[in-house]
Amino acid sequence: MEKTNNLNFLRMKQLIIKYITSIAILGTSALFTPNFNFESFPTLLLAAFTIVILDYMVAVVTGIHDSPTGRGIVGFVAATVIIYMTQFIVSGFYISVLSSIIAALIYGIIDYFIPNED
Repeated sequence: MEKTNNLNFLRMKQLIIKYITSIAILGTSALFTPNFNFESFPTLLLAAFTIVILDYMVAVVTGIHDSPTGRGIVGFVAATVIIYMTQFIVSGFYISVLSSIIAALIYGIIDYFIPNED
């Protein structure tokens, strides 16, 4: 029972860190990347939340974050697609393919350092 509680706490901690990281990455990328903007701060918060939830769902369904390859090129491609597709889910969030690649690269580098052990 104690192991389950620790595991749930770790997963929740990971999701919170990824959410905060997503906000920072998206906000920073929007400042320095052409063809990437959002209408308001709440739009940024919703986009970051959407990205974290989609990333979590992809990780659970495919298990791509469980291996070094999954956290590498496969994770990068998945993150690029997730970030790009977010513009179709969140109204007021606009991003180009190049901008989603840049954001996914930064997101992947930071995600590498977030603890992912059970």
